[in-house]
Amino acid sequence: MPITEDQAFLVARATAVDRHGQVVGPVTGIYYDDHTGAPAWVSVRVTGQHTESTRGQDHDQTAAQRFAPLASASYARGRLHLDVTHQQVRDAPTDGDDDHLDSEHEVGLYRHYGLSPAGDTDVDPDTASTARSRADDTNATLLPPAES
Repeated sequence: MPITEDQAFLVARATAVDRHGQVVGPVTGIYYDDHTGAPAWVSVRVTGQHTESTRGQDHDQTAAQRFAPLASASYARGRLHLDVTHQQVRDAPTDGDDDHLDSEHEVGLYRHYGLSPAGDTDVDPDTASTARSRADDTNATLLPPAES
């Protein structure tokens, strides 16, 4: 069950944990989908173990804010259970505005996490598209169709 508007207040004060139960860090903000108004992303101050890619960097950089998807997340007893790994959150793109996720940054995040805007997990992160048959010769994209 997706995170509801009623749970958003609690999620904003939660500790995020990954799909394996490892603490990712405290939730520092909630970001809502511009089209549906539903909670879609959280910012998390990533904490935890150093990896080969972060070893030797200063602590402030490794504990930076990162965005994590609320797709397939759940909330219970002060914990936001994310359906992604600690490393995925740590490696998430960092460019973006603290107050709002613009569409370009959001597409990058969907691509990074292998998600589509509909919350599907069948998106190829390299092409940012869902699997298509060879008969479908249209270009796949995560962006909504242009309005006429």
